[in-house]
Amino acid sequence: MFASASASALAACFPGLRRLGADGRPFVHADAPGGTQVVDSVITAITDYLRRSNANPTRPYQTSVESAELLRSVRSRFADFAGASADGVVFGPNSTTLIRHFAHAFAATLHPGDNIVCTQLDHDANIAPWLAIAHRRGAQVRFVPLDPDTFTLDHSALSRLVDERTRLVAFTRSSNLIGTTVPPAPFVEAARSVGALTFADGVAAAAHRPLEQFAHGIDVSVSSPYKYFGPHLGVMTARPELLQRYAPEKVRPAPDSGPRRWESGMPTLELIAGLGAAVDYVTTTGYPAITARERKLTERVLAGLRDLAHVRLYGVDAPDDREPTFAVTVAGMSPQDAASRLADQGMFVSAGHNYALECAQALHLPRAEGAVRFGLVHYHSDDDVDRILQALADLRP
Repeated sequence: MFASASASALAACFPGLRRLGADGRPFVHADAPGGTQVVDSVITAITDYLRRSNANPTRPYQTSVESAELLRSVRSRFADFAGASADGVVFGPNSTTLIRHFAHAFAATLHPGDNIVCTQLDHDANIAPWLAIAHRRGAQVRFVPLDPDTFTLDHSALSRLVDERTRLVAFTRSSNLIGTTVPPAPFVEAARSVGALTFADGVAAAAHRPLEQFAHGIDVSVSSPYKYFGPHLGVMTARPELLQRYAPEKVRPAPDSGPRRWESGMPTLELIAGLGAAVDYVTTTGYPAITARERKLTERVLAGLRDLAHVRLYGVDAPDDREPTFAVTVAGMSPQDAASRLADQGMFVSAGHNYALECAQALHLPRAEGAVRFGLVHYHSDDDVDRILQALADLRP
């Protein structure tokens, strides 16, 4: 059904897509890498929970039992969604906080002379925590370089970067700035060869393709439901034994085992209810249909950009090996001015480095300016793409 759904039918599922600008046309929400629109069933799930079952999940009364069942159910459904184990699903306020939480616990195992391997393609949320604990413990952080000509990581560098003192290999599943997808296999194989952990940032990938964490051999992963049609929270999925191996900071009465050991305070149950609805939506829609639709959108964008001599694309110029996330610069205009011009016409994009500091530096993008970034998901239409391309064309010097 989804494959043949019209733009208006999809908009009916996402209330935010129905809002009109001053010109009477719908806004083009093309800042999807920064947060997607929320599907209607998510809003319903959140409000239904608050109306019917709002309670502490550790009591014997009915609404508490319902809340506890909600936690159990969503952990299980999310584990299936992520390709992980329900006993390793940890809820938190956002992925950035969860990465720092895990890194803080992991730091106790680091010794002077150890090293952590990161990549130049990552969001700083998956770099800064490792830099911080390495500095604190006398360890080193090494970077897999980004090739500025191919916009892909140099996987061959892993053979010299990963050694017997490597304790963790951190990598992204796809770039939040330029859209490059990252195959997990080279990182997992390199880490396993020396007994190191793997930590994957799936935030920019989960809206577009399945995470399949354990199938790829990834030890720990994070994602952010507000990037795939859900509410604003974060989820960490880990091999259950790792949650027991490391000791997070917690209050003394909190459980000494399982995911709740890692969840500081009471979970935001209404948002977890919304997460369950988001997972159900993606599962029902199906990644094959999502990726097929997004490929067509990507082909349309890339074909249009090739006709704009004054617009430079930073990223893979082919629909393979990339998400529909595009970073561009416009000749004679700062990214901030270009983004403002598009916003005035009802097209919402971002400008800057988008926290991908190492990536922007490797591509020689000015740190203060970065690039114009626009990103699409399956609910975008051909008309959305054409409006963005026309707006960029109109910025011709």
